[in-house]
Amino acid sequence: MENPISSPSAQSGAQEMGSVWQIQTHTTSPQLGQQRHYRTSAEKVRTGCITCKRRHIKCDEAKPHCSNCLKSRGHCEGYTVGRKKKKPPGPAQVVWDSMQVVCAPQPRMLLRLDPDSLDFRDDAGMRYFSEFVDLVHAPWTTAVSNDDLWAVTMLQLAHGNQTLRYAAIAIGALSKWHSQTKSESLRAVSVPSFPSVEGDTHYFHAVAYYCRSLKLQNQQASLQDAVFLSVLLLFFEALRGNRKAALDHVNHGLALLLILTTDQDAHDHVVKFAPNPKPVVGSVADVFTYLAPQARAVLRGRFGQSPPPLPNLMKRLKDKKQTMESFMVLLSQLPRSSSASDRIPVVFSSLDEFEQFWTPFKRKQIAIGLIMQELIQASKALGSKDKDTVDNFYLELLGSPRITEFCEGSRKVIKALDAAFLPLFNRIMMSDTESPIYLRAIHLRLQHLGMYIFEDPPAFLDMEVLQSRTPLFREYLSLAEVALRTAKRQTKNPAHQLSLQCSLAVYLLSVALHCRDPLVRDQAVWMLKDYPGQDGLLNTHSMYAIALKNRAVEQANAAEGTPAEQLQRLWRREFVFEDGGDRAVFRYIGKDEAAKTWQLVEEAANVQGEAENVDWKRQPLSGSGGPLMADIYSI
Repeated sequence: MENPISSPSAQSGAQEMGSVWQIQTHTTSPQLGQQRHYRTSAEKVRTGCITCKRRHIKCDEAKPHCSNCLKSRGHCEGYTVGRKKKKPPGPAQVVWDSMQVVCAPQPRMLLRLDPDSLDFRDDAGMRYFSEFVDLVHAPWTTAVSNDDLWAVTMLQLAHGNQTLRYAAIAIGALSKWHSQTKSESLRAVSVPSFPSVEGDTHYFHAVAYYCRSLKLQNQQASLQDAVFLSVLLLFFEALRGNRKAALDHVNHGLALLLILTTDQDAHDHVVKFAPNPKPVVGSVADVFTYLAPQARAVLRGRFGQSPPPLPNLMKRLKDKKQTMESFMVLLSQLPRSSSASDRIPVVFSSLDEFEQFWTPFKRKQIAIGLIMQELIQASKALGSKDKDTVDNFYLELLGSPRITEFCEGSRKVIKALDAAFLPLFNRIMMSDTESPIYLRAIHLRLQHLGMYIFEDPPAFLDMEVLQSRTPLFREYLSLAEVALRTAKRQTKNPAHQLSLQCSLAVYLLSVALHCRDPLVRDQAVWMLKDYPGQDGLLNTHSMYAIALKNRAVEQANAAEGTPAEQLQRLWRREFVFEDGGDRAVFRYIGKDEAAKTWQLVEEAANVQGEAENVDWKRQPLSGSGGPLMADIYSI
């Protein structure tokens, strides 16, 4: 019999940040005056681990990790795989240099690797894996990711596990194909049906490796492999623009995480992951907690006609008496890999130190979704088409005392973090623009500003508050422009601008919708038009089409009424993406010139070709006809 899991308290996030996680390192040095001991000479050993070879000390050659390294340094970089001296004639075997996998920071998570599969079988596989290494170490990827999941953990796993390695090779082959297309944008590339040019062979090699990884997983049925494979295959599908398939992997990954966190034998599953497994699981959970809200707004088919976006997960949540929001809060509370600290310093000394406070704070903000879900379910506006009832719904939701209290607590922490972060940020901005920390600092500042501006629902109820935030909207766009320009300068491969955890495109759309300065809104629209990357499951082309449509809505809305009345009409703007993101549905209050009244309107458009030429067509209201937000939360 399963133990019931109680819903985490949504109100806990309103409290100020208490303990956060940080990494502590310890070094030892010989004391002055100690007698020096000389070691006797010994025969050189060529089979030791990479770390011991570099330090010129004897290795105990324990597998998969040297015990000496684990005891003294907490990390072993593993072993190179050499060739056998006597080998029959045949193609040369290229051995991947594992020293290239290890980045400067030492990994925070120890993993269980398979020592029997630490080699590559062909030259092509090694080359594609090197492409994967370049991809996860690309400036955009390393700047957006807040932990070692991609740059360290996934590389270690993929190098030591055949199933995951095939998935990584598939991603590398797809990245190689993107680099051959000579395109500057991910969304400008269409996948080939057959190899029409020489470079297209990389795409079909990618699909072959992708299928091989799935076949191996089906044969071995490893839960550990399934969790990490869901992340890699999700990345693969996002990279080739197949959002429907990406939704399948989000569905599968979240369902697996539900098993790992709520099943009766969950502990037995988790301990098989790593010596310290919960930080590893928590790092993967961060990816899925970011994508889950997107998955609700990106439908496989049409609204009300297609299955729910995450069918397996929803069924399991119902069986566990959980909701999506309570499960997200549960995942956000998984312990991570750093130790606790109880106060924000006066000035942060490094970006790593800032992230030790910022990342746990971001996770706590997930609790606001649970509060909103409870308020929506208690509302009388569900399914209601009455204008006054729906207007009161938005007032009661965004101005709820629980939401207000939560946001006030968040603002206090954000301001304290801002005061300690700005001196460090300004110092980095005056340094080398080609330094890896330059782009990383900008992304952290964008996350910080985005949380303050866009994740504060009560601010959207008051026109004066929105107008007062215009300088912040401008700052956000300026930093976003610098980030995109820097990334474009540092890489020519469009695949290097994919991220599963970047909010930049979403926030650009928010500026285009909510800023009260029309010039700033227009700047955000044009930045969306030229946006080169792909953020998670969202189709940035469809987002640009919505931003363009909103310009006409804003123009008509500004022609009548007081500022307060105009803002109240703008509350009713909502959107959802159908057909895997290729069809945009936009709902707003429009003027019926014949009846001389303002009415709720819903229009949809298939977003193909140039967004400026998209044909928006009016259609009956989707769902219950009430607030679209309420229908989405009820899925």
